[in-house]
Amino acid sequence: MADSTLRKYIWLINTILDAGKLTFREISEKWNNSSLNYNGTELSKRTFHNHRMAILTELGVDIQCTCMRENSQYYIANQDEIGKNDVLNWLTDSMATEQLLLENKSIANKIILEPIPGGCEWLTLLSQALRDNVRIVFQYTSFHSPTKNDTNRTLEPLCLKLFKRRWYVLGQTIDSGKRLIFALDRITNLELTTERFEYPEDFSAKDFFANFYGICSDECSRPTRVILKCYREFPKYMRSLPLHHSQEELENGEDFTTFGFYMSPAYDFIQEILSHGNDIEVLAPVWLRNLIKEKAEALTALYK
Repeated sequence: MADSTLRKYIWLINTILDAGKLTFREISEKWNNSSLNYNGTELSKRTFHNHRMAILTELGVDIQCTCMRENSQYYIANQDEIGKNDVLNWLTDSMATEQLLLENKSIANKIILEPIPGGCEWLTLLSQALRDNVRIVFQYTSFHSPTKNDTNRTLEPLCLKLFKRRWYVLGQTIDSGKRLIFALDRITNLELTTERFEYPEDFSAKDFFANFYGICSDECSRPTRVILKCYREFPKYMRSLPLHHSQEELENGEDFTTFGFYMSPAYDFIQEILSHGNDIEVLAPVWLRNLIKEKAEALTALYK
């Protein structure tokens, strides 16, 4: 559960976003009926305006009013900026889901969620490590290793990333400075050290993953032009949920659409392409087309 004050901020943002514009009285009435209002407390104007200022300062969301009269309406003045804030979008989506569940306990058996494999217990410690720039020590069991590795690893954490219901931490080793990614559900005995480190000023988590789909940053796979041909109804799925931020629509045919990307087609991207079977055909680059072909032939061989 998120911090109660933050949850109230997100509730206020979502409430105004959903309605477009609301008067203070309408907002107050919605607060009276909210599942977050455990104690049935009234939303005073002073508290409301304090929340407005805090939301602008801490989350960058600007709640403005149409005028200063009694029936003035409040609205989000910078909705375009919200769409660019990944963390805020994730928070609003998550808390909207949480609110939905809390307000609909009677139909809980009719709402199906996907379970998280594990590792969430380390998020608090890792957040503290990221905030204070301190090294962490932990043990890690790789899926590529047949036995558990009990050797302590020391890492300087750089960022957290969520991908396909799994949390990952990216950090750099203290001996070689190599940047590695670890899945939180495979970590055991994580502890904070008292050793601080200088966070690299030139590092950007968003830029680090910009050319990749997922978390695999294969050093052998350089950014290149990727062209996919999608058949039947699948282009609609691609438009509604792009595979990569560089996605662009190139050509439309009677039963196909081609999409272009500029990215590094590493392991996670290849697996995603394979998961869609004959709905996607790789046109370029040639090496990726041949690789997908080889994997498709290997899969066919299993069923002979």
